[in-house]
Amino acid sequence: MNVIIPPKRRDGRSSFIQLVSYMSVRDDISLKDEIKEDQRFARPARSRSKVFERLVDYVSRNENLVESQLMSIDKRGNSRVSVDGVVSQHNLLSFESAALEMQSVSDQNIHCKDPVYHFILSWQEDENPSEDQIFDSVHQALKRMDMGQHQYVSSIHRDTDNVHVHVAANRVHPISFKAVTLYNDVDKLHKLCRELELKHGFKIDNGSWIRDANNNIVRAPRRHKSAPRGAATLEHFADKESLYTYAVTHCRREINAMFRDKTASWEGIHNVFSGAGLKLEARGEGMIVRDAFNPEQTPIKASRIHVGMTRQRIESKLGPFTPSLTPPLDLRNKHVHKAYNESLHKRDIGARQERRVARAEARENLKNDYQLYRKSWVKPDLQASARFRELATDFKGQKQRIRTSVNDPHMRKLMYHVVEFEREKAMGALRLQLKSEREKLRDEGKYRPMSYRAWTEQEALKGREAAVSQLRGWAYREGRKNRVPVESDMILHCAPGDDTKLLKAEGFNVRLHRDGSAVYSSAGRDEVIDRGDSIEVRFPLENSLSTIDMGIDLASWKSGERFEITGESYTKLLAFQRLAAYNREFPEHTVQPTQPEQSAELDEAHRIIDKRLIREAESEQSRLNRVYRSRNRKEDDDDLRHIEQFKP
Repeated sequence: MNVIIPPKRRDGRSSFIQLVSYMSVRDDISLKDEIKEDQRFARPARSRSKVFERLVDYVSRNENLVESQLMSIDKRGNSRVSVDGVVSQHNLLSFESAALEMQSVSDQNIHCKDPVYHFILSWQEDENPSEDQIFDSVHQALKRMDMGQHQYVSSIHRDTDNVHVHVAANRVHPISFKAVTLYNDVDKLHKLCRELELKHGFKIDNGSWIRDANNNIVRAPRRHKSAPRGAATLEHFADKESLYTYAVTHCRREINAMFRDKTASWEGIHNVFSGAGLKLEARGEGMIVRDAFNPEQTPIKASRIHVGMTRQRIESKLGPFTPSLTPPLDLRNKHVHKAYNESLHKRDIGARQERRVARAEARENLKNDYQLYRKSWVKPDLQASARFRELATDFKGQKQRIRTSVNDPHMRKLMYHVVEFEREKAMGALRLQLKSEREKLRDEGKYRPMSYRAWTEQEALKGREAAVSQLRGWAYREGRKNRVPVESDMILHCAPGDDTKLLKAEGFNVRLHRDGSAVYSSAGRDEVIDRGDSIEVRFPLENSLSTIDMGIDLASWKSGERFEITGESYTKLLAFQRLAAYNREFPEHTVQPTQPEQSAELDEAHRIIDKRLIREAESEQSRLNRVYRSRNRKEDDDDLRHIEQFKP
């Protein structure tokens, strides 16, 4: 098991309500849903009032539902409840009032600016701990942080690959109103994870503490530092490759080899960075790495790339820091093999540079087109002012007719009151009608311009390749949260970010999901799923092998940088035979495996087809010979009968 502490807000506005709602109410948009033109993407509102309303609705929408009933209360007074299938445990009066109770206690300490403490305990994919084990781990974690008597809510999530529990605790003590310190919390909880693994028999995980050969918990050896927060944020929200990731990908292995082989030198280290278009410089008491061709790019610490790249450590072995002697012009013309491009996307790492650049440009064009859509969008005009004026004019005319046709002043005044009442009634009805029309436009997503995500989904439905790629990029950003289990018998693996537009195939219907996957179905059953970097063939041995042909046809439209078939041996044999037949039928769209072993299997499939064709040709020739000989014998017999007829 492991512990995760999400980054905290820096403005002191963390909310108990929003956190408890996220932990218990699982109502977010699923990326596995199908995209439709009349159902546009819209996330639930995240304001405190809306979040609290949804939280109360979920808990109290039906008092007879099992999901919102109390399950048990332990000897410590902790209540275990189930809210819409999410099992939670707390030590408050009720789950409905948990957030407000914690907020009221935290308000008693005016010095604690951020009383919300949130951490996650997560288990490995193949582990399925019981509820008692999970909540015991939560209790031990709170005790380790000196928060054993503090208010808390914990919820188990089993809707991802890793079972995990969210814990929201109040830093302010409910009696003394003193706030607990969080100093060194990550290290404390990492050590506790190793202890809980021993106690409950969980699988050993990584962390700042490890278990040695004698099962003693000891400090872990130093490892490479994680990515800086800015780099991680850039890659998560913008799907852009950060300078940190680029430097680690292109330089860490070579530097590690030099340190391991004890061949490091200042010149060799500079050459490694120069080959990637980077420059190592001294700054203060340390060293930085920056983009050699873009001085405005924020540099990174050299120790982030490799733990041994600290100035003090290297100077003790190689002497004082020596700057690179390569002139900038020579660096650009002779030494650089690759260069950092901040517009490239992290999801495309591993693809050819030309395709990465082309895909980045397509994404930028997509964003520019969206801005054009925003500028050209016109808000629907309900003609409200004109409709109110029309009503007012109509009733004004009625009053005018009463004034000219009714002579009795008392009757005229009475009729004026009736007309005025009808006028207010009609005005109220028009207001309600306008409100209904606006709500309808909001529900249809037409009252305001579409968000970038909703607009991208509609563009993807039209078959735009860059839009499909953007959807898959968002799904890649969400990562494991939206990963689906593979249920296919055969998978065709392609290059990273190898996206294509939606294809129309005879006998197949295509649907597009919010994660960018294109699902091709036949007779109401999903047959082939294109996820960009892989094509899943669900039932390859059925439908006269048409699903295999469909998967190969989809692969032929991709870049060809990678093509690999995985599956059962018999299924792979059939796939290579169908691939060989496809390449013969469509020589302009051939698909070639990128692994030598699979290339040999394809060659063997070609030989099998050649032998089969030879056998079929020989069989056909033999059949024709038999027909020819039979025809000749028949003609000879006819000639003999004819001669017999004319004998004297």
